[in-house]
Amino acid sequence: MADLVRSSALLIGYGSVGRRHAAALADMFPSLAIVETDSAARERARAAHPTSKVGSALAELDAERFPWRDTVAVIATWGPSHARLFHELADLGVRSVLCEKPLASSAADADAMVARAAREGITLVVNHYLRYTGIAAALRGFAAEQALGEPVALVGTGGAVCLATNGIHWIDFAAELFAVDPSSVTGSAFGEEINPRAPELLIVGGTAVWSFGSGREAVLSFNNRSSVALNLQVYFRDAVADVRADDGVVRIARRDRDAVAAYPAVTRCGPASELLFDGRLPDTTGAAGTGVRAIREAAGSGPVTASGRVGAAAVSAVIGALIAGRERRAIELPLSPGSPWHAEEWRIS
Repeated sequence: MADLVRSSALLIGYGSVGRRHAAALADMFPSLAIVETDSAARERARAAHPTSKVGSALAELDAERFPWRDTVAVIATWGPSHARLFHELADLGVRSVLCEKPLASSAADADAMVARAAREGITLVVNHYLRYTGIAAALRGFAAEQALGEPVALVGTGGAVCLATNGIHWIDFAAELFAVDPSSVTGSAFGEEINPRAPELLIVGGTAVWSFGSGREAVLSFNNRSSVALNLQVYFRDAVADVRADDGVVRIARRDRDAVAAYPAVTRCGPASELLFDGRLPDTTGAAGTGVRAIREAAGSGPVTASGRVGAAAVSAVIGALIAGRERRAIELPLSPGSPWHAEEWRIS
């Protein structure tokens, strides 16, 4: 991994996610500033990081001649504020930004962020942590070694875990797994104002089906009347993998080889009874520590695992699912500037 090219760090947002970023940034950089609009959260930040500059606005730092161009900034606020904060940072001269998901709350804002980053030489990284676990690439490698064929479906079910808050990671995981972005989405996705973090933010429930071409699909079905955690499976021709993101454990089983040989038609289905693997695949990790890798990439000069383009594609896929649920029809992806919904804002985080 490339050496860091920034020596100062800035965190915007000291909520539950921001606190984790702050701890990582404090260990990685000699100088840390924290911006938080909520007064109680600012006091918690001051108590936890007594040597850091803690304020309520970027203007406070600018008045003190903050070293913007030598800073990596982490945006850890709610989704609807991400685009505005990115452009404020870019205007101030910041050239290294890690943004929490979703990258933005409209496809137009996400596309504009990516375009500006490319135009002005800004390193823009989105914290899609599953990319940093390495699971998708390792799963494809294992499938090739075991002659399992290409992955054909990703299916996730669970309670009120939100198609935006958590589902966006798995949509992006499917895009990495299938090596292509989704081309359309349909389903019954809908948002409800039951988000415990803020009543104005939605928790998105329902079912969405994204098509990746050649019969490949990602299906996420989350019920806002249930509190059961997400369960995720990846299907191959004659095998299935259960994936746990928290600890990186993957359990892979296949159908009995003799049964498949005797009745090779795909319609002759049977249980995946032969256990092939149970544990962490080589060169993979659980969720812990992935944020540090994302920060290092944002502050470094090397390649980026989860670029702004990746984030924009996932934003388009999530918003497309919400539109599909509302319009009750399939929606083509990505949401391009010619789409009537390209600039529509959604209260997702």
